[in-house]
Amino acid sequence: MTSETDALVFECSLNAPPEKVWRALTIPEYLSRWLKPADDIELAVVTAEENKSLTYRWREAGQGAVTDAEDSLVTFELTPNDDGGTWFKLTHAPMIVPVAANSNCVNALLMAA
Repeated sequence: MTSETDALVFECSLNAPPEKVWRALTIPEYLSRWLKPADDIELAVVTAEENKSLTYRWREAGQGAVTDAEDSLVTFELTPNDDGGTWFKLTHAPMIVPVAANSNCVNALLMAA
């Protein structure tokens, strides 16, 4: 995944209310049963709105600040259905790291020399 267009999106209807789906997303023992992240994957909560949306930062263990651009975000969106279930949307997208306006300082200094 290298750009916003590389996002993976999965949507479906679940036969469980948002509160139950939320528990499956936030209780580590439940999360590991169905998501099954590899041992070398680190998950960290970025944002959370109880029973509505949750975003994890997905990173391979051992990555440093230099490779932050390769991290990704996994967002779960939960919408109640009329039948008591949940419309579930999962989006796995690259993490876009903004580049500072002065990130070319080194080049500017070399040109001035």
